[in-house]
Amino acid sequence: MLYDREYMRGPQYRPSTLKPLYWLLGSLVAMFVLQVLLQNWFRSDAVSDYLALYNGAIEHGYIWTFFSYSFLHGGIFHLLINCIMLFWLGKTLIELLGVQRFFTVYGLSVFLGGVAWFMVNFWQQHPPNVIPMVVGASGGVMGLMVAFAMHFPNKPIQVLLFFVIPVKVTPKNLVLILLCIDVAGLLFNELAPFGNGLPIAHSAHLGGMLGGWVFVKFILNKDFSFSKADIKPPKWFTSKKASNAKTGRFRINFTNRRELQAEVDRILDKINKEGFGSLTEEERTTLDKAKELLNK
Repeated sequence: MLYDREYMRGPQYRPSTLKPLYWLLGSLVAMFVLQVLLQNWFRSDAVSDYLALYNGAIEHGYIWTFFSYSFLHGGIFHLLINCIMLFWLGKTLIELLGVQRFFTVYGLSVFLGGVAWFMVNFWQQHPPNVIPMVVGASGGVMGLMVAFAMHFPNKPIQVLLFFVIPVKVTPKNLVLILLCIDVAGLLFNELAPFGNGLPIAHSAHLGGMLGGWVFVKFILNKDFSFSKADIKPPKWFTSKKASNAKTGRFRINFTNRRELQAEVDRILDKINKEGFGSLTEEERTTLDKAKELLNK
């Protein structure tokens, strides 16, 4: 049967595959515990002074804070949300991209999130007793969300609206909603003089989204990295002209069972060698249609 082969039965989340993700989550929890211990027991802000991203840190040459800020969090709820999202997105993207590429897109998103926040807040005027800083892995999470949406744009997922009401939405629409929220937050909170000063780094979220987009569109699809691209952007993400250029070259005759079976075997062999992410949209459509026809 079509889905008898082991690699067509869905991803197997082996402990060895997800171990780097567990290390990342563990490091976030460990750093938060260290933050709390130093602040509450020793009244020390040493962790934030050397790892959080703020204007003074860059002025002192703490360039590493463009990455290290992602290991700190402003509270248990902030940490919990980021860890849940990292695990949910990570277990799929590590299986799809591999460990190295997963951490590349995550690291790039964290870095661009920090750069975006710094560019927005460096010129902002703040009261003398206020030191604006950014902490948290949200920028990296946003980048992973964009990478996920570019590969599975229309796959229904369930989210909790206001953390209570379950709502089904596609990743594409979820990213668009988050994008609108963060653009509005950037304009009416971070940049506006009449903003309410809520401690939400919308600019870092937007920079993280940019990181996910840059990674998938340029590093993977344009093959600027040392390895071959595995992911191609969906139709909604590419221009109409580019989409039309790749269609209409070859069509499978679904009425010819032998021809269809030969094409399915070719696609399955490609999955076995290069992974599911190497398939074109036409090849995925062929598999979906063939599953229904060949199982009759």
